[in-house]
Formats: sequence, structure tokens, C-alpha cells
Amino acid sequence: MKKVLAFVLAAAMLMSMVTFASAEGEKVKLTALFCAHPLTKHVDEMKWVDEIEEAAGVDVTWEVIYTDWNQVKSTRFASGDIPDLLFNATNDSDYTTYKGLFMDLTDLLQYAPNVQAMFEEEPDTLALAKTLEGQIYGVPKFQGKWPDTNTVMFVNKVWLDKLGLAVPKTLSELKTVLEAFRDNDCNGNGDATDEVPMDFNGWFGGAYGLHNLIGSWGIQLTNWAYDSYFAENGEVKAFAIDERYKAMMKYLADLYAEGLINENAITNDYSMFQSLSRGDGNGNALVGVVMGWEETDKFGPVLHDQYVPCGPFVDDVDEYAGVAPRWPYDFSGLNMSGNRVCMSAKCANPEAAMKFIDQFYRYDVSVEGLFGGITDGCVSVVGDNHFKVELPLDPTTDSGTWKWTSTFADNAPMYIRRSTQIDMTQDMVYALTEREQYKDAIALVDMENEYYPQMFMKYTSDDQNTMAVAQANVNNIINNYWGLWLTGESDVEDDWDDYVAAAKAAGLDTILPIRQAAFDAYRGK
Repeated sequence: MKKVLAFVLAAAMLMSMVTFASAEGEKVKLTALFCAHPLTKHVDEMKWVDEIEEAAGVDVTWEVIYTDWNQVKSTRFASGDIPDLLFNATNDSDYTTYKGLFMDLTDLLQYAPNVQAMFEEEPDTLALAKTLEGQIYGVPKFQGKWPDTNTVMFVNKVWLDKLGLAVPKTLSELKTVLEAFRDNDCNGNGDATDEVPMDFNGWFGGAYGLHNLIGSWGIQLTNWAYDSYFAENGEVKAFAIDERYKAMMKYLADLYAEGLINENAITNDYSMFQSLSRGDGNGNALVGVVMGWEETDKFGPVLHDQYVPCGPFVDDVDEYAGVAPRWPYDFSGLNMSGNRVCMSAKCANPEAAMKFIDQFYRYDVSVEGLFGGITDGCVSVVGDNHFKVELPLDPTTDSGTWKWTSTFADNAPMYIRRSTQIDMTQDMVYALTEREQYKDAIALVDMENEYYPQMFMKYTSDDQNTMAVAQANVNNIINNYWGLWLTGESDVEDDWDDYVAAAKAAGLDTILPIRQAAFDAYRGK
């Protein structure tokens, strides 16, 4: 009976859409802009988009932007030259900078039952959508199947077994393992110097930077901790000026001085970081310990089964020994993003445009937006609200790359319900099972006092401008020093007091009270 009722409701919804289109006499013409990933094919090649245009009774002319949008959008916004709908093209500050350019969608939600359902069932999405004054300009997404953390630290288990070592559990054991990787021809290729004990990419806010290890000193990072902000006992802090950060930098500087960290990591871009993890091209691994998203993505089809997850590591090297180690918690950042789609205030057919937007939030279309179309052959229907992600139609590519090639992927507007069942491809199965390693550490997160919800916090335009200027000054200081300390060009112990004073004077003392007020307002929601 439930299946029959669901079918009747779906048919009724479709009939209402068809009725709308026929009442108009012809399809409503809309224009849209989509900021796409460089791999993504043109929207006109996606059959599932044609199907939802048909269901909504609209005919959309698409403009797809692949590069340099952030460089040109200010000119277009200032001139008012925007289409009816913009996908993945705006941020919160655009709505205050270009007042009157975008449509407040609040009253149009009556034409978007799927979006309303998302707001009711996942209240954080409504908090994400609303401005400080309560308007809704951009509709967010929710894809509730992604894991709790973006970051997995991997260690080469084949190398460990060869050396008779166990997966490290403490900071001291990690150093011992790295030393063994440095001193032995672990990959067995006859060259004892090509092994890289540890590699990393990026720093503050990066998913694969070594700053993520600060959980060993008891600091809980959430949602990539951009600019080093975190919450502790209900207080907003910056870990870049915390004594525990100094302790971490001393530990890492010691590893670097011993030749245990890739000396080129600071200047390597992501492609070089990724390439090194995939070995020498002859089946030989080169990296011992490194962070990544998932094993096949990180190490490729040949080497991925050599690696297993490790961490978090218990601190046993300094005065913070005994603190329960933490691991980054990124559920909101991985499963929600704001401003997936917004509407021009000059849109001549806002009701039709809103009904089209709502199509993206259907339970089936949401899966298509993320993984590819059903009629495109990317996804199949297993049963009621149950789907299977098929292997790439291009056998020469991996599932992750194929997703970005064939559909909107993570840039799509979507509401993937928690109740939706999706049979994932092997890479996502790996991604979920690998993170069991961090289940106990993540369970320690105090969601009331330690979860720092930057993406949901709202600011006045004056506060945004104040923080932007101050943060640029602060970043000039904190971003310069970590590299100097890591490489031993300067000593963190000698610099620390002057460094902290300079960061505070540059703007941290201005920023922290503003962030605290926004944090308190979110917690009082």
C-alpha cells in the first residue's frame, strides 16, 4: 500500500507539473548559468536535465562557466548582466554587495515542496540558507550519505610488515615508523633513497595538511577549520596562537629535521602531491604515510591495497601526554553547502523558475545530480527510493572522476534524504569503511560546545568587511611562520611570544569577539 500511495503521489505531482506547462500554452523560457568543474560535460549533454525541464514545463538555455568565474563575476553582477538562474555561482557576501540583484525566494517556497521538506527535515539547511535578516537568496544542498570526516591518514602496511612493525598508535611510534621507512629500501627497488616517509599538502583549512594532527594535542577541528578557528568549552579560539599548536610545530619540526617529511611538500601543488602517492610508475610505492580521501583515489588501482588507515595518535612526547586524541569532524562540510542555486530579481517567470529549482530536490533527481542520470546509464533504480550507482561507462576512468565528468556532481542542488538507499561504487564503500578507524575519536565531539559551525554563522555586512581586512593581516603572519618553523629556518620557541602578540594586534583581537557573537547566536537558534 505504501508503494501504491507513493506512486499515486508521484503521478499527481507530475500531472500538476504537466498541467502548469499546458496552462501556459508553451514551455516557459529560462536562462541559467552553471559554474562547472573543468571535467564536467556541458549541461546540454545531460539527459536527466532535459527530463526535469520537461517535467517543469520550461526550456532552459544554459551557459556553462569552467574557469575564472571569480574574476569576472563582479563585473557581471555590477552591470546586472545575469541570467534567470545561477547554479554554484554565488556566496553570501554577493547578496549584500549587490543588493537588489537577486530574488528573495521565501514567498516562492510554496512552489517548491521538495525544498520545503529539506528545510523541515534538516533544519541546518534552513539556517544555512537564511541571511542574518531572514531572507533566502540561495538554496543549499544536503547529501546525507557522505562520511563524518574528510581526512584519512594512511600508512603503507606492506612496508610495516616487511620491517616487522605494527601500525603506529602514538606520536613516538609514528616517528619510529617514519625513521624505519627512511632507512630501508622498503619498496624493494634497489634504491634506499627514494622512499618518502611522510607527505602532506596545504595547511590551514586543507584536508590533507599536517595541521590535522593537532587532535593529538586535544584540539577538535571541525569542517576544515579555515584560518585555524575552533571552539572549546563554548569559546571561539584560534589554534594558530594556542600553546598546543606550538607543541605540534615542535614535534613536526623535529620530524622534518630528521628527513622524515617530504622537503618539497610546502611548494608541491595538489597534482604533484597526488602523483607521488601513486608510485614510480613501475608498481613501486614511494610514500609511507600520507593523508587522502580514499585509497583508490589516493594511490590508484595498483598500490591502493598496500595502505591501511592510521591515527589518531596518542601524545606521549610532551606535557600534553594523556589527552584523549581527536580527529577532524567534517559531516556538515561534506554533506551541506550553501548557494547551490539562486534567482535573478529580474526573472520574468519566478514561479516557473522555482518549480524548476524544486525538480533538483526530488529524491530521484538528487541522486542523478550527484552521480549521473538514470537514462544516461550512470544510475539504475533498484526499488522504491533505492538506487545503484553503476560503474563508469568509460572503462578507462575511475568512478570518482566519472561522476565529475558526467553530471553536476557535488556542485548540484540536491536533497539526498537519509532514508534514500544508494548502492555505492567500490570507492565510496572504501571511503566509508576506512573511516571506522576514527569512530571512537569522533564520538568524543561535544556538539554543543566544540562543534564550530562556521558555515551556518551569520554576520552583518560591516562585520564581514571588518573581518575580511583583519583576517588578511592575520594570515600574513600565521601563514608565513608555520613554514619557517617546520623547516627549521626559525625556532617556534624563540618566536612564539612575539608571534602571538603580532597576530592579535593584526586583527585576531578584533575577529574573535565577532565570531563569538555569531557562534552564540547559532547555538541559541
